[in-house]
Amino acid sequence: MGAPTFAQIGARIREIRESRNITQKQLADALQVTRPVITKIESGNKAVNAVELKIIADALGTSIDVFMSVPTEESLVARFRAKGDNDTEFLEAVNLVEGLFRDILGQLRIRRS
Repeated sequence: MGAPTFAQIGARIREIRESRNITQKQLADALQVTRPVITKIESGNKAVNAVELKIIADALGTSIDVFMSVPTEESLVARFRAKGDNDTEFLEAVNLVEGLFRDILGQLRIRRS
């Protein structure tokens, strides 16, 4: 696998920022940019250099490595099973949603090629 795209990096930044209850404005202040710049970064519409990533990582209390790793496709069912959830109806619904996402990703890959 290659390096993550700017969209993947931005999505990871947003995910971590939200999990830490940090606003876009707070992150923008740490990076000394405006909030719309953070919006562009999180949506993958603005490239981020190593210095900016380091500042963002520090502001979010994490490391740059978290942004640079390409996520692996992990089965949602495996995640729920690991948590001990054995609700059959729920697992069937998760399987259905997972299948739909796989179909959507497949269609996106076809369109890109």
